[in-house]
Amino acid sequence: MSEHADPAHGRPSRRHEVGDTHLEGRSAVVVVVSSSAASGAAEDRCGPLLRDWLRGRGLDVTLRVIPDGPEVLELLRNLTSASGPAAPRFVITTGGTGLNSDDVTPESTARVLERESPGIMHALWSAGLQKTPTAVMSRGVAGHTGQTFMVNLPGSRGGIKDGMTVLDPLLDHISAQLEDVHGHGEDRSVTRSAQGEVVPAAVPDSPGHAERTDVPGHDAAPAAGTVGARVPAASSSSDDDAAPGAEPSTGEVLLALVTTDPLDAAEAQRAVQHPRCGAVVGFSGVIRDHDGGKDGVTALEYSAHPSAGEVMRDVVGEIASAHPDVRLWAAHRIGALAVGDSALEVAVAAGHRREAFEACAQLVDLIKERVPIWKRQSFEDGQHNWVGLDA
Repeated sequence: MSEHADPAHGRPSRRHEVGDTHLEGRSAVVVVVSSSAASGAAEDRCGPLLRDWLRGRGLDVTLRVIPDGPEVLELLRNLTSASGPAAPRFVITTGGTGLNSDDVTPESTARVLERESPGIMHALWSAGLQKTPTAVMSRGVAGHTGQTFMVNLPGSRGGIKDGMTVLDPLLDHISAQLEDVHGHGEDRSVTRSAQGEVVPAAVPDSPGHAERTDVPGHDAAPAAGTVGARVPAASSSSDDDAAPGAEPSTGEVLLALVTTDPLDAAEAQRAVQHPRCGAVVGFSGVIRDHDGGKDGVTALEYSAHPSAGEVMRDVVGEIASAHPDVRLWAAHRIGALAVGDSALEVAVAAGHRREAFEACAQLVDLIKERVPIWKRQSFEDGQHNWVGLDA
């Protein structure tokens, strides 16, 4: 269960903090959008809370208070016009997200964003709904332009605290991704090569024949641990620990992963090979050039909810429990993908082809159904749409 900070301390606890490598030396701007606070008619009690929290994370913070209305867009444009070190890493607004006629913070923010991050807003709404049903009234958006990440929070201290709880474990990882640092936020308990890659469990070369069958095409599906991070699943069982000749009680999970890195079908199939497995089934979810009866898809961008990695591990573990004789490897890619890129790779090895086929099909279906990933499709005519937001 998450814990809010005492406002006097200005930040929630960070039980999973491993260092703010990509926050130190960066700057942030807190923008309070409130006509009453800007005119001095009311005290601003939200801005200082955000400012103190961000300072506690090592950021150089500036606090701005402006009235609702057109000044919001003007300020956001000015803040994002800078580049390089002069550009703020974060711009966090509070207020102006409701239904009043002058509540234009979301619209103003959307006009300066290059790419949106809908998973962030879903997490914020979910956190707020645990406290009050009116949380869904907030129309905030989140995303980035250049190396500046922007997010709209409500204009209440309760909404601010919920926002801090959701954003706190993500700040360093967001900053790393904006700097194109790959692999940041990975589980440090995983064995890695000298190049920093996840090293799968050692697989002895099979002396016999392995039957390989590729599952036909896939509608690239949406989903992870931490967004953009490698999230390996704990192995469900290992034949090395079992008595000689004994059947495993549950399948073996070699990897459950959400990553921004390209996926390799051959790597997945090699990882699941084992001398006892006579069938290896591979599934590749490849981006196609049409969707929903409309041609001209040029690119997709996948976004993941912060819980996606945990859900991915649960899903793969569930299939392993249902199929004791299989070895499983599953990875979903997020970020910007082009037509022909693989968004999902699943590999399953089993003693016989029927179980390998069944486990692979069930795993792909379950990933599509449960893992919270959304995709933004771009078309040749300049239009785009989101898929999976109503899931």
